[in-house]
Amino acid sequence: MTENLRENSDVSAIVTLTLNPALDISSWAENVVPNHKVRCSAPVYDPGGGGINVARVAKRLGQSVLAVIPLGGGVGDRIEALLRNEGIPIRPVPIVAETRESLTIGVGSTEDQFRFVFPGPEITLGELRACERAVVEAAHEAACVVISGSLPSGVPVGVMESLVAALDPVPVLVDTSGDALVSALQSGAFLVKPSARELAALVGRELITEAEVVTAAREVLGDSSVSTLVVSIGAGGAIVFQRSGEVLRLRAPAVRVASAVGAGDSMVAGFAVGLARGLSTQEMGRLGIAAGTAAVLTAGTELCRSEDVESLLPQVVLDPSGA
Repeated sequence: MTENLRENSDVSAIVTLTLNPALDISSWAENVVPNHKVRCSAPVYDPGGGGINVARVAKRLGQSVLAVIPLGGGVGDRIEALLRNEGIPIRPVPIVAETRESLTIGVGSTEDQFRFVFPGPEITLGELRACERAVVEAAHEAACVVISGSLPSGVPVGVMESLVAALDPVPVLVDTSGDALVSALQSGAFLVKPSARELAALVGRELITEAEVVTAAREVLGDSSVSTLVVSIGAGGAIVFQRSGEVLRLRAPAVRVASAVGAGDSMVAGFAVGLARGLSTQEMGRLGIAAGTAAVLTAGTELCRSEDVESLLPQVVLDPSGA
């Protein structure tokens, strides 16, 4: 399995689409006190947003990638520069509005983390169509496409269905939330990844036990048009549900959490890399869990390191009988 983390020029690229990218700013403060100035450490800037994070992780795992991103203003320019400096191939789509920023503050005295996420710019219909054309063109010979992250203002939630239809027959993996997640479940995507919390919102009830998560996931998958539903359950790993009826319980290694930022995106990247390399669903899932777990070892908005993924991979426990 180790060799799966190495560059393979014979494997097709993963194309990602991030409709609501962000410049992630992270810093640390010893204490956060209301109504007082909070002195912070020097900020760290990272290009962020679901699909961007997926592309960055896939590249670290040795996979060829291409990130399609709508970018605007000085913040957009900075994201583009950061990605190019990191060696991530991108296809920017110009937009008029300024790309958003997000802020993560870690508190040294409590080890808590505060994440401030702004809504993002308004995307015009013309700009949205340009993004669709760019990703369809880029995906012509791709192994798969990942559409990940929230939707900015002005984008109809039904865009998930139209994008998946336009990309057919290329497999599409979707990681989003809210109404866009509901749309994604009816899109015919290859894989959709809600969290356990998002799954609870979909079925309209609290999910306390793992058995309740399994029951709810089967309901959602049965009412959807997707092939695979991956429900992430935080430190517990994930459960993979397939339309064939197979259920795989993937248990994550126990690690000390430095930051949970980017863990879900790293998991999706692992699944996408596994799909691009023709791995079985089990091995694809193990790589996803290892990447997601590796992401929590790094501080702030930093993503997983390939050496951590490689060391954690043998520790992912697979229960083929399900939960």
